[in-house]
Parts: sequence; structure tokens; C-alpha cells
Amino acid sequence: MPSLTAFGNTSIAIPSSAPPGTIVARQYFTPQEFCGANTCKIGSATLSHKGNFVTGSTSGPDLETNVSGLSTRMLIDGVPVTQSISTTLRNRVEVQLFRDSRTPKNGSLNSGSFSLYYQIWGPGWIPDSTVVYLSAKVSFINGTCSVPDQTVTLPPVQQNAFSGVGSTTGTVDFQLRLNNCPAGYNRIGYQLSPLDGAVAGSPGTLQLRPESTAAGVGIRIDDGMTGSPLPLQHSITVTGYNKNTGGSPSIPLRASYIQTDTMIKGGSVRAAAQVLLDYR
Repeated sequence: MPSLTAFGNTSIAIPSSAPPGTIVARQYFTPQEFCGANTCKIGSATLSHKGNFVTGSTSGPDLETNVSGLSTRMLIDGVPVTQSISTTLRNRVEVQLFRDSRTPKNGSLNSGSFSLYYQIWGPGWIPDSTVVYLSAKVSFINGTCSVPDQTVTLPPVQQNAFSGVGSTTGTVDFQLRLNNCPAGYNRIGYQLSPLDGAVAGSPGTLQLRPESTAAGVGIRIDDGMTGSPLPLQHSITVTGYNKNTGGSPSIPLRASYIQTDTMIKGGSVRAAAQVLLDYR
């Protein structure tokens, strides 16, 4: 009977202002980890609030944890696990922690009598099973960083400044500012989410806004330290954040025009992205 522990021996920091339903942590298991094979046949599940299989039995999929304000659910190949699940695991098991409507209080996921939240059974009369415990210290932090709106202005350029698809010009360095980040988080991540989508096949490149009159170009955002295109819609660690002191870290970035088509039409160029932050 495989025995697994999700979030074991870690500390998780969560904004106390996170609304109910916000997923704050995930852990994944492969079929090999879950049942020792490439696929796992599943016939049913025993789910227990607060990890107490004696008094906490529930049909699921959402289970309260021992930490007030935090619940958990399990997904098998993207499908939430309930007591009556019958399926075959082919890709991965995901265990989520998410905010619930209870008053948030610091605590430990394994502070109860058993901490056995999930027991997943195979098919048949005498099935094998996999048990999943939860174990982590959880802290709720008052406050999050603020991100002021920011406009980056690139210089006017001529069409002949480009040398072909993928070439860049008009580069401007700038700082993405995060203000008043509280101390206590283990990690703060940021990502840029383009308002009008990304240019396919051109890493780090924002599509132009509808009011732009130019064509055949985009705006590329690079990491200001490495010069590499910034992965869009992907969480990147804010390396300037200090867990002990908090503060207002800045992230060096770089914006450029980039040619995205063989034909360029002159005109105005505008692009925009939303800055999203995540906390652990």
C-alpha cells in the first residue's frame, strides 16, 4: 500500500486577503509514484475532512484541512476525486490547497489525529490502496505587494531600422516596480499576461492593441539582466524580495520593437500586459 505525503516538511505562506476558492499550492504525483505502474486503475475513494477517517468521512471533492481557512481537493487527470470515482490514472494526480470561507488561522496540516485525507482504492473485492497524507506549516500573511500602473515609451524608429522577421530596435530599459511587499512570504512570483495575446513563435512578444495603426511589428519584453525574452504567462521568482524584511523590489526589464512579418506598415504601436503576482 503506497503511502504519500503532499507538501511534506514545507512552509506555505498565504495572503490572508486571498478570496475563497483561490488555489494557493499544488503538488503532483506520477502514476509510478502513486501505484508503482504506468497506469493505475481506481475503483473508489475514502475522503476525510481534517484527515480524520474515523469522524470526517465525506463524499468530496472538497475537504476541510486542520488549518482554518484552508481546504484541499485531489484531481486525477484533471477530474476532481469523489467517493464514487472509477477511472484509470494515466497522466498525473494533483493535490490542491485552496482558501475556504473559514477565518484564516496559522497552523499545521498534520495537527489532527491521523492527517489521512485520501485513501484511493483499486477495483475488486480486496483492492490495494494508496493513502495520501498532508503535512505542512501554514502561515497567513497580512497584505500583498502593490503594482502601480506604468507606461513605457519607446522612441520613434524608421522601417529600415529592421533587418527582417525577428529583428529588434528601439530598445528601452525599465524597472517593473513592486511596492510595500510585506515580510514573511517564502516566494513571490510575477508574470506578464498580454491583454491582446502573445505573438505565436516569437517568445516574449506582445500583440498590438486594436487602436494601433502600425502592422508587422510587436513589442518584445526581455529580462533586463540576461537579455533573454521574458516567458509570458509564466510565474518568475522576484529575486529582489527578502522574506525577512519585505520591501519594494524592482525587476529590470527591457522593451523593444520586433519585426513579426515580412511586410511592415508604419503607424502607432501600442501594446499592454497585466502584471499578475503569486505568493507562497
